[in-house]
Amino acid sequence: MKQNSFPSSVGEVLEKLFNKLSLDKKLKEVNALKLWEEVTGKKISQHSLPLFVRTGNLFVRVDNSGWLTQLTYLKCEIISELNKRLGGESIKNIYFRLGEVKKKRKGEIKAAQVKIDLEKEELATIKENLKGVKNRSFQPVLSRILIKDKKIKKERPPEP
Repeated sequence: MKQNSFPSSVGEVLEKLFNKLSLDKKLKEVNALKLWEEVTGKKISQHSLPLFVRTGNLFVRVDNSGWLTQLTYLKCEIISELNKRLGGESIKNIYFRLGEVKKKRKGEIKAAQVKIDLEKEELATIKENLKGVKNRSFQPVLSRILIKDKKIKKERPPEP
């Protein structure tokens, strides 16, 4: 993209912004949280909850000391598998802490949430706007952001 080109596509602007803010690294860290159950398996994920990633350190809550000990022994394997799936060395260490592990049941929604569907044309416009994003790992994240933004705007019509 040229420095003074105008107009720029949304994809070009967002990609430049993501690169400038090092969001690619952040996206990998967020994906590590999503991959937790897939990497560790259903049994372990029932007793553990990934909380957040900070500077390459993954923080996980575990519901009892037995599982904490077991996960400590499996830490290197988990880190290796997460990094393999993330395509880099995003996770450097995992810190396990004892605490309550609450899982949200499938289909469970908060009382304040209201389901708002977008029209096919609105979804098509969002998809079209994202065609300019060259980095394919950004596209699903940007899509979710743009869809959520559109739903919020539909929920709260502009004030007169």
